[in-house]
Amino acid sequence: MSGIEYDAPGVESTASRSVSRIAGIGAGLVALNIVFMLVLSETPVAPLGAALFSNFFIGIATFAVTVGGGYWLANTGIEKGSMGLAGVGVALSQFGYALIGSAILVRVPSSTKVTALGITAVVTGIITAVVAVVVFKTDHSFERWQMYSWVCFGGGFVVGAIGFFVNPMLMLVAGALFLIGFIVDLTYEIWAVRESKYGDLRSAIGIYIAVMGVFIHILQLVLRVLEMLDA
Repeated sequence: MSGIEYDAPGVESTASRSVSRIAGIGAGLVALNIVFMLVLSETPVAPLGAALFSNFFIGIATFAVTVGGGYWLANTGIEKGSMGLAGVGVALSQFGYALIGSAILVRVPSSTKVTALGITAVVTGIITAVVAVVVFKTDHSFERWQMYSWVCFGGGFVVGAIGFFVNPMLMLVAGALFLIGFIVDLTYEIWAVRESKYGDLRSAIGIYIAVMGVFIHILQLVLRVLEMLDA
């Protein structure tokens, strides 16, 4: 039985409040990160981010240390009951995503930045909503999808590494695999909410990490389309 399907009176409403709380925290973290991203793109940190992410391997390492490391710290803090450590982890992930976003936005005019971020937020919101509807409206188990997401991430790394040395066009394939990986991971995280697999804070952070991963990749696509339209 799903984690939100209960027969006992009052339990379903409690589960609904839990889902709403998770969604609220996750959405707040995403919104804060987008603002942080925009602000950081106007500072001297943005060119540094652009330099780091101009190299595939250094970019992956930077992402792993900041976003991945922050996620690990946040989970560790939650497991140990240390909200301070969890807060440090979330802050590190926020910085990592903001650094990536600022690197993407650094050479974009300010007016275009706001437009691109707005369009990206809408598209990412639609993707998230579609995934949520699919997960909550079906009885399918998505338990193995976290493993599938790691397969996509691993495939993206391998293809990207080959592309770095052989054919830059393969980097586009790597980017597509990373995007699919984050969407698959988002599906798992929303399923975990449906099944009440984790606590509210852990679930909210997991969804935030996955949504921002989708956001970053959609942002790059949106900027390419806007650039083509302005050409």
